[in-house]
This record gives sequence, structure tokens and C-alpha cells, in this order.
Amino acid sequence: MNYLRYYLGAVIVITGIVGFILGGAYVWLGLLTFVPLLLIDIIAAADYKQHDASIEWLAELPLYLHFFLMLGLYGTFTYWMMLEQQSGQAIPMVQLIGAALSLGWLSAVPTLPVNHELMHRRNPMGRLFATLMGTFYFDPTRDVAHVHTHHIHLGTAKDSDTCPRGYSVYKFIPVAIYGSLKDFFEMETMRCKKTKRSLLAPTGRIMNALMQIVVLLGVIFWFAGLTAMLIALAGMLIGRMLVEAFNYYQHYGLVRVEGKKYDSQHIWNHLKPISRTISFEITNHNDHHMDSYAPYYKLKPKADGPQMPSLFLCFAAGLIPPIWFKYIAKPRLKNWDFNHATAEEKELAREANKKAGWPDWLSESDSKA
Repeated sequence: MNYLRYYLGAVIVITGIVGFILGGAYVWLGLLTFVPLLLIDIIAAADYKQHDASIEWLAELPLYLHFFLMLGLYGTFTYWMMLEQQSGQAIPMVQLIGAALSLGWLSAVPTLPVNHELMHRRNPMGRLFATLMGTFYFDPTRDVAHVHTHHIHLGTAKDSDTCPRGYSVYKFIPVAIYGSLKDFFEMETMRCKKTKRSLLAPTGRIMNALMQIVVLLGVIFWFAGLTAMLIALAGMLIGRMLVEAFNYYQHYGLVRVEGKKYDSQHIWNHLKPISRTISFEITNHNDHHMDSYAPYYKLKPKADGPQMPSLFLCFAAGLIPPIWFKYIAKPRLKNWDFNHATAEEKELAREANKKAGWPDWLSESDSKA
């Protein structure tokens, strides 16, 4: 049963594939998978069990299978667009929007978790598949900034994946995209200088990333035309925005003294069962950062670390920033400031709260004492 739970991602992608095969209003099916996942995750109790796997190939299979399922998703989308255009009738705008949103949702969830898992592998095959899967959310170079910047600077101003307090998800997404690209180009420039290769070498990371995106969109254009290519591009860009939103909820508002070793108190966990399963344990976040090479099925949940509610609930709440701030972000960060922050981090938290225009609850507590 431990193995089957991690095929949930395959099930929701297949649901999206079925939606494009059926066509019409069914193209919304991929996006609508969010609703049952959200409801189940909210209702379910937190899951503190370790879901270990003794037969490792069964745990590895859904990771590599996912790439081919995503090819199937974009392939059936292209086929649906071809059939609609051959019918001679205009495709209703509501269906085009549904197609873009379904592609976007499934290009991010669970594609990002699979990509994330494989980019941390030490074997070339895993890293290759990670790079390929990043194409579906318009970011084939995600691994560079993530591994070489985020895992070193998390919780500090140097980490583009850590969102400052007071930012809404809408404000954070463009900042995070810029930061991730900036980190990548800086790292790639340094690597090219060391290896004495051109930044735009035909076999370099930049040209490979561009080629992957151009090939995917070019094939769709070749078979189904400009409109299909633009809808696919919209889906990929929506996926990219959802990826940055994922980071928003994973690290929101936490602070750390630059240069000091981080520990599990510097990382949020989302330990609801669907959050853990669909994310291949990314939301079992503390243990991943303690050992980034440990495969997802070896991670141990830490119930005493900083906790967030369902990741799906966070996504929904974040769409309405006042709800996110009032009911999730501020209460959780207030608890973190009092119960997890060091003395130095409390000062950073005070400064962050002031900059965000939030109450200085730490000073208020001191005055009451």
C-alpha cells in the first residue's frame, strides 16, 4: 500500500488525459482534480507515519513514468485541438481557458515534486529526467538555483525561494521568477568561466533549455496550429507561477541568521496525507533539508517542527491574501517567533514584522511581562 499511494500523481494526470480525449467541457477535468484533493486533505488528520519502501524500484517507477504521462497529456491536448479545428467550428473560449488551466495545474502538480525528487539524485538518469520535466512548467534549469542557492541560503534574503513577511502570493511570484533566473545565470556564468566554455554553447544548459521548450511548442504548432501552441504556452507559464507559489507556502516568512547552520525549525512542514502523497513527500520538508540526498520514501516526519495546515488549503487561502494573512500566515509565524526562533532570530522577526506593517507581537509580550 505504501507504493500505491505515490501513484496518485499518475491518476490525476491520467484524469487530465481522459478529459482531453473526451473533449468539450471535459477539458476542465484536469483542473477539477484540485477540488477532491483539497476537501480530503482538509478533513483528514495529519499524517505522522513514515512511509518507507523496501522494494525501491516500485517507489522509483512513478517518478520516471510521470515524464511519459506528461507527454501523453500534451499529446492528447494537441490531438483534441486538431479534431476541433478539423470540425470547422470555433472552439468556445471557456474550453480554451479550461484547457490552459488544466495543463497549468498538471504541469505544476505533481510535475514539480517529481522534478524536485529527481534533481536531488546523484545518478545522471535522474537529473536528466528532472531537466526534461522542468520543460512542462517553463523552467528546465530549476535544479541549478534550487540545489546551489536555496539549499544553502534558505530563510535569508539571499534565497529567492523564501518569501518575506507581508508579501502576497501575487507579489512574490514575479520576484521569485526573477530571483531564480538571476541565480541560474550567475551560477552558469561562473561554471562557464571555469570550464572556459561559452555561455551560449550549443550543448550548454541555456541552449538545451531553449531547445526543449521550442521542441515541445514547435511540435504542438506543427500538428495543431498557432492557437494550440499559445494555449500550451499559457499552460506552461501557469505551471511556472504555481511552482513559485509552492515555494511561497513552503518557506513563507521564516528568518535565519545568514552564515549560521539551519535546522528543522527553519522549514515548514505540511503533513496532511494528500499533501505528502501528491508532493512525493516534499511537504515532509524538515527531513528533506536535513538530508537532501535521501529519497522521498526514506523521509521521517517531524511532528515537533514548525507546522502548516494542508498545502491545498494554503493554496486556496493564498488566493485571497487577507484570509491567508489573518488565519494562517500571522498565527503560524507568531507561534514560530515565540517557540522556535533564537534570540537573534527574534530580532530579525521583529524587523520583518515592522517592514511588513504587522504588529510587533514580540515587543508586546515583553511589555506585558
